[in-house]
Amino acid sequence: MTETTTLTGATLPDGRVRNVVLRHGTVSHISPVGIPDPRQAAIDLTGYLLLPAPAEPHLHLDRALSWEPVGSDAGGRDGAVRSWRAAPTRYDVGDLRRRARAALQVLSANGVTSVRTHVDFGVGAPLRVIEILRELREDLQRVLDLQIVAVASPGLSDRAALEAFAAGAALLGGRPHSSPDPRGETRRLLRLADRAEVDLDLHLDDQPDHRVLAVADLARLLRASGFGRQVTASHCASLGTLRPPALAKVVEAIAASRLAVVGLPSAPLTDARTGRGAHGLAPCGGPTPLRALLEAGVPLTAGGDHLRDALHTMGRGDPLEVASLLVTAGQLSVDQAYAAVSTDARRIMGLPDAGPEPGAVADLLAVRASSLAEAVLAAPSDRIVLRRGRVVSRTAMGKAAGHTRATIGRQRTRVPAGAR
Repeated sequence: MTETTTLTGATLPDGRVRNVVLRHGTVSHISPVGIPDPRQAAIDLTGYLLLPAPAEPHLHLDRALSWEPVGSDAGGRDGAVRSWRAAPTRYDVGDLRRRARAALQVLSANGVTSVRTHVDFGVGAPLRVIEILRELREDLQRVLDLQIVAVASPGLSDRAALEAFAAGAALLGGRPHSSPDPRGETRRLLRLADRAEVDLDLHLDDQPDHRVLAVADLARLLRASGFGRQVTASHCASLGTLRPPALAKVVEAIAASRLAVVGLPSAPLTDARTGRGAHGLAPCGGPTPLRALLEAGVPLTAGGDHLRDALHTMGRGDPLEVASLLVTAGQLSVDQAYAAVSTDARRIMGLPDAGPEPGAVADLLAVRASSLAEAVLAAPSDRIVLRRGRVVSRTAMGKAAGHTRATIGRQRTRVPAGAR
């Protein structure tokens, strides 16, 4: 592709139909529809809505696409975890590399150009997993960004935890609630992140219980410690169990701490047998927590969490599906929902702004739709994905273009040679 490319006849999010000119991986300018310069490359986007490319802020690549070989125990969430831990090949090098690559190709075909993956390591989970994903990150860097969060097991020594960054991790993660001393573990993780000079992204309150509010505790610790790096809390399920007065106080504390929150609307929080969450409480993820966080100015994004594994067997790796859940379950507007899986996700992930705006990075998703509402509702299969101004995926129902073909359900997708 030449250094300058014109996207002709694209429908912008505000409904205008324009030509969008890309130069050196960024959006140069937007102009009225006209005949493009024949000396420059052009892509006809007539009938396509042009959007900022989505970003995936919370995924577990080490488990992705493992449901069929691993299966799922009937014991709800705990049973799913047992199934994964019992899998004899869960960290087989060849299988892990194949599954992770295939999962990233699914995400790329759906429009994602940046992924943050959480990877368990420590007790029972080898450091080699991070090294494999680092190799994959380097291999696919023309197609997408891959951020690796090293989720340290409680009890892992500080020295062993810091080895993750030499192996390729860029952020530190953890599950403080799994420790006998959750507050002590949170303090330790903050200290380790500060020592390694990396951001922190923690799993907190991933099983709803109003008696356990690790996110509130973290917000207080952040204000008291003066920790200066980005801290993100994923899940935060217990917020959905609070009554409005208590919720307002916790949300105020979160906003004051500058903590970012990742909602996971498809997270497997219910027990398969009872339909209720942990401790017999109703599952979280209702509308109040999400809207309350947004209205308080808390940086909020949303992700898919699991992709066709024992914990979420039907995940599609599609940000439009996540946005739809944010509208239906979270009662966000369509604009708020799509922002949560695209521009807001990029900001929380420390990435530059992208989208059809002059000066923005040309990470773009063109989807065959006339409006954002139609795109989120129907999640059309016809998509063109650009990464820094270069087409990395074209997908269409019943037809495909490119060099390497992957089959996703009844949808045929080709990923360019650079994705291999």
